[in-house]
Amino acid sequence: MKILVNDFKSEHENYKNIFKNYGYEENELIFFDSFQETKSFVVNQLERNKLHIDAIITNESSKMFGDNMQASNLERFKNGLNTSYSNGNFRIKSIPLILYSQNKTRENIGIKGFEAVIQKNTSGQHDFFISQFEETIKKWRIKLITDLENLEILNKNTLNFQDSNFYKTYYKKSFANNSETVFLSKTNIVSKEYINLPTPLLLDWMILGRDEIEKTITEFNATYNNHIKYDRRNNERTILHDFFNQNKMILLRDAFVDLEYEKNLYDLNQKTNEECDYILKTEFPEFLKTTFFEVKKEDVTFYVKKKTKRPQLSSNYLSHLEQVWRYKEYSENKDNQSELESKLGYGTSNFDHILLAGRKEEKLEMNDKFSGDLNRMFKGIEVITYEDLEELNIDYYDKFNRLRVETK
Repeated sequence: MKILVNDFKSEHENYKNIFKNYGYEENELIFFDSFQETKSFVVNQLERNKLHIDAIITNESSKMFGDNMQASNLERFKNGLNTSYSNGNFRIKSIPLILYSQNKTRENIGIKGFEAVIQKNTSGQHDFFISQFEETIKKWRIKLITDLENLEILNKNTLNFQDSNFYKTYYKKSFANNSETVFLSKTNIVSKEYINLPTPLLLDWMILGRDEIEKTITEFNATYNNHIKYDRRNNERTILHDFFNQNKMILLRDAFVDLEYEKNLYDLNQKTNEECDYILKTEFPEFLKTTFFEVKKEDVTFYVKKKTKRPQLSSNYLSHLEQVWRYKEYSENKDNQSELESKLGYGTSNFDHILLAGRKEEKLEMNDKFSGDLNRMFKGIEVITYEDLEELNIDYYDKFNRLRVETK
């Protein structure tokens, strides 16, 4: 899920908190605070680069402070485009646009071009907003399914579609050769390019089933709770890495689109190599975090001497944190940008650095001490436990179910 938000900067943290409470992650939200920035994103990232987002949320500005949001102009601009996005499969004008504002009246703004118009709740209750937002997403998905039904290709294999007998003997004559008419009269979501030649739609909600997600989460729980004993042959790589490599969803969810595994990165200054277990990639590196993600064992002890006045981070945990700190220093060094770009396939200076290790019980037991030590010695490093990662995936599963639409 990728959500574009056009609202005042002072509101951005509030959006993060609202969506987090309903299972969305920060790396699903892209923020701007003006019509011009939002328009530029649509032109450059969607129209030109053909990337994918799921919805746009915009506020409307008060005339007293200047009309930076220009909600009416954004609506007219978006709905006036007949070009495509998302690998050229969908029309930009179909992207759900939601007006989310504190204003009770909208005398100077037309609201017909918005898929939803929602008044902000200042009391901190956001169930209605999220329910309306998710209902809007589901309506878009239902319209897409209807388009595929009208094109008579729902549930058909569109890989190398132009070589199929169905395309040659029926689809080309009935739809591709009449794409302009079909575009205007029989479809609402798909683009002219898609009508001319349908291609696989690689959207999670279309290719994943909830049973598959549930099974993967259950297997993850069993992997970190019940695996065979660690020894020389059975270690992080053979147990944990093997699971993640076969079940990428646990790491990617809705927050990332792909990953690099043990990518060798050369540090020009130190003349050494860095090799983080996973680098989690995004479609929007300029706006969303690319994440160095290091995997350590679930049985790592956080602290020794817990019962004394001065509990200390264990040597193992300290070593793991220092390892991730090296990745942070590496990724923030401008001299390494060309090396990173060549290995990732894109350039960025927008990174997160996460260590997966240990159990939540101990993290909570030492929470204040742990947060203080981490902030003092390794500021910018995030530590998550195996239970934390499982909970992220349960949130993903719950959200997947809320947004699910039936296909025939």
